[in-house]
Amino acid sequence: MSAADPTPRERSAGQVAAALVALEALVLAGIAAFYLYELAIGEGDLMIVIMSVVTIVVFVLGLAYTAKGLWARHPRAQAPAIAANFLLVPLGIAMFQFAPWWLAALVLAVGATTVAAAFLMGRLEARPAP
Repeated sequence: MSAADPTPRERSAGQVAAALVALEALVLAGIAAFYLYELAIGEGDLMIVIMSVVTIVVFVLGLAYTAKGLWARHPRAQAPAIAANFLLVPLGIAMFQFAPWWLAALVLAVGATTVAAAFLMGRLEARPAP
């Protein structure tokens, strides 16, 4: 095992982080599908719904690509995962005021767990060019 090889703990942490980021992408894809469903049944303003769906799809693609990078232990995948999930922590805290407690706790737990798992992956070294 060379110095660049991950320990089992680092590999497991990366897989947890990748799985949670992929789950976030799936949840956002479901929200986009719900927006399109509402548009199909005649609810909502066309432009608002379309722009919301486009924005959500951009985040879905970014999170999916980040999850793929975390799974492969790519050095540039940690920063977007940590940044996106740091934003979930204050959101989860604020949600206790207006959402069911279990939903707020879930958002807070997923955000904090993903940030911790991404940090526990250790430093990902740049790969040599092929």
